[in-house]
Amino acid sequence: MKSYQAFTNEVDDIELAVSELKAGIDPSLFMKNTCGIVFCGFEPDMDELIKGLREAFDFPFFGCTGIGVLSTGGYSQSSISLLVLTADDVEFSIGMTGDIGGQEDIPEFARTYHECREKLSMDDRLIFTYVPWINVTFDDIVSLLDEESHQVPVYGGVASDGWTFDSTYVFTDKGASQSRGVMMVLAGNVNPIFTIEHSTTLTTNLHKVVTKAEGTVVYELDGKPVTNFIREMGLITDKSSVILDFLGTPFLATQKTKDGDEIDTLRCLGVIDHEKQSCGYIGKIEEGSELNMVLISKEDIELSVRQAFDKILDSISHSDGYEYSSIFCSSCAARYCLLVADKNAEGRAYEGRLPGNVNVQGVYIYGEFCPAHGKHNGGLYNVLSNETFTILAI
Repeated sequence: MKSYQAFTNEVDDIELAVSELKAGIDPSLFMKNTCGIVFCGFEPDMDELIKGLREAFDFPFFGCTGIGVLSTGGYSQSSISLLVLTADDVEFSIGMTGDIGGQEDIPEFARTYHECREKLSMDDRLIFTYVPWINVTFDDIVSLLDEESHQVPVYGGVASDGWTFDSTYVFTDKGASQSRGVMMVLAGNVNPIFTIEHSTTLTTNLHKVVTKAEGTVVYELDGKPVTNFIREMGLITDKSSVILDFLGTPFLATQKTKDGDEIDTLRCLGVIDHEKQSCGYIGKIEEGSELNMVLISKEDIELSVRQAFDKILDSISHSDGYEYSSIFCSSCAARYCLLVADKNAEGRAYEGRLPGNVNVQGVYIYGEFCPAHGKHNGGLYNVLSNETFTILAI
């Protein structure tokens, strides 16, 4: 599988933007099967952009909006990045769910997966899926795809905008949506490798056991109201919506897997219900999990992402004949905020270090779908994370 990338900083003049993207791609290099992955800022007219891309390119594509974009050249804002994948021994199948109005519509992801899967002649090896900011428990999307696919790796996440939550879009060459999910299933000669970087180096060292929880809401730690714990940390507030207030202090949840292993996931605190003394997180936390408040700093982010690329690039260099061409990144929009003015801190982690045949395609999003490695047996478990930097190489 080969990859080719085109990029533009133009987001207002869509005709010019598309012409710049088209100039950056040489169709004569395409092989039997080809697709495109597009990440862009939330500023462009999405209908106009998709129409322009559809007229310029004769391959299917999908993508989402983000508050920032990472490409082979590093970080950019208000930009459009197109990565083209092409192969003789890999098949690509793209689809879009029906409208997702709430939790009851999540089975649409199973339907779309099977619809995509039926178009493939080889075994599926990887699922991409992106969703706008919708009123669902995002973990349940990942869990459903994990079950339906029999543990095929799931990568993607929740599209972002400028923290207004009303301009998040996903799209395919068929159109854009703020209420549907997009998906691509890959089959054939695909050998994905993953890493998740939390970038936390300092904890409170006050590990607590979740003794009462339901879905994304935690009520008690060690038999006491969870708000007591926040008060002990000196971070209690009278506010109820606190997603922007706790970006630098997420919670590390160590949760049990079905087969008895453990995985670490970061959870962003979104809501404090002072009457019920409970906390609502952007992601599920099971009873019996260990929960601890951690800190993330700009320095932690830059160092840890460089170390994450060390792992990925080392794995690529020891791939035993398999040729990697693409590195996908998803970084949480919360990390984007913590980088303050130095937005290219994560981009510098790979600048000047990539093999000549490898491109980077990344986006800042509100929630990250990526397999996590078990802490004991090293197996992969499809999960939703918050405030993480995830990497997929294919």
